[in-house]
Amino acid sequence: MISIVIWKDQKGRILGFSSEGHAGYEEEGKDIICSSISTLFTTCVNALEEQLAWKDFYMVTGNESNFCEVWTPESITEKERETAQVIFKTIVRGILDVEESVKENYGTSYLRVTTKTK
Repeated sequence: MISIVIWKDQKGRILGFSSEGHAGYEEEGKDIICSSISTLFTTCVNALEEQLAWKDFYMVTGNESNFCEVWTPESITEKERETAQVIFKTIVRGILDVEESVKENYGTSYLRVTTKTK
C-alpha cells in the first residue's frame, strides 16, 4: 500500500507531503497507481525547482520502502510561500483525485491519504 501524509501548519498551509510504500496493484513498471503518484510527486518537485529555484527540499529513496518527501524550506519569502501553496494545492488535488478513483475502481488496499498538522 502507498501511504501518503499531507503535512499542514496551524494556519492550514501545506508544508509538504510524504509517500511511502508500493501500491502492489501490478508488478513494478506496470503499476498505474504507483505511476500516478510518482508523476504527481515529480511534477511537484519540478515545478518548485523551476518556479522558485528551490534546492535540497525533497528526498527520494528507491529501496524497499520507496520513500519520497517534499518539504517547504524554513526560510522563504511570503511570495515564495504563496507560489508554493498554489503548486502544493494543485498536487494535493491530484493526489486526492487519484485516491478517489482508486477507491472507486480498485478498492481501499492500494492507497491511503491522511492529513496531519505539524
